[in-house]
Amino acid sequence: MEDFVYKMDVIEEGRIRFIIFLNEVEMGSLYFEKAKKTFHRKPVSMNSWACIDAKVEGLFSHGHDITPKQIVERCQSLIGEYMKG
Repeated sequence: MEDFVYKMDVIEEGRIRFIIFLNEVEMGSLYFEKAKKTFHRKPVSMNSWACIDAKVEGLFSHGHDITPKQIVERCQSLIGEYMKG
């Protein structure tokens, strides 16, 4: 997983896109939005970012031992680091 390069773009306030590269080849992209602050029927993760769309077929077609959950967690970690600094 450490071979991947994650490029983060803030599309607009509350929306972020990640493009994931391996050896300068685009392997996938993920889109995140700020999760709701309140809920009426279903609880949501408060003060976090939710993956709303992903195209990651390239990550799995090259036989890398990585799961979708690991990808999302890494992106959320990078968003947290970005927001702190």
